[in-house]
Amino acid sequence: MNMQYSTEIRKIVDQKQAGGMLTLDDFPEEWPRNTVTQILSRIVDEGKLERVKRGVYSKVTETRFGKLKSSSIEVLANEIKADDNKCFGGLFLFNNLGLTTQVPTTIEVLNNKSSYKLKVGSTLVRYVRIRPKITKENKQLIMYLEVLKNSKKIPDGSASRTYEWLEKRIDSYSYIEIKKLVELSLEYPPRVRAMLGSLLEMQNQNFAYEIERSLKNNTPYSIGYIAEYFMNRDRWRLKFETSRKSR
Repeated sequence: MNMQYSTEIRKIVDQKQAGGMLTLDDFPEEWPRNTVTQILSRIVDEGKLERVKRGVYSKVTETRFGKLKSSSIEVLANEIKADDNKCFGGLFLFNNLGLTTQVPTTIEVLNNKSSYKLKVGSTLVRYVRIRPKITKENKQLIMYLEVLKNSKKIPDGSASRTYEWLEKRIDSYSYIEIKKLVELSLEYPPRVRAMLGSLLEMQNQNFAYEIERSLKNNTPYSIGYIAEYFMNRDRWRLKFETSRKSR
């Protein structure tokens, strides 16, 4: 029976393009998972596959330029595409959005389950648990709030470029998306809500009042150099300086 599975599994592997990815989901559910894993391990030993992380394999093909296989980013991008509760965060996200030219050595993946680190191929991946529930529909909104949250810590970034991105993006959101964005912001620190409220007020959005009610009176929020571009910063108590009372 194992020989039959081996033949079928090798056919599936052979059908994959060079550098293509395989997971256990590529094989029929009724096939014994232990058997599939054992056969895939043998193919890894033969050098035809590379195990990039648990349950994920990359087809290796020899070319005159060397071995062709899936990159760590391709593996992670496919993982996030297949999982509605994950999205990119951190420096990789900011670089991908054009907010910094710095290239990350560690890739950050946001999720709702747990925080841990592991290697995907040769790349270190840091999984970070966040409170707001990530869904297929709100991934873009989560990423927007992550930019707000980390705007003064984006390395090699331009405050004006970050503000311009924030302003243009929020202007493109629909009424329903803005409403959801405000709901999600309640799971973020007060300074993030204050920045969002300021942006919404400048866009003449009624939701700004809802955010204002969630903030404490007279509390200043230190947001760094980007404060210069918030024209109503005084009303929302957005400050350049860092103080012990800032949030």
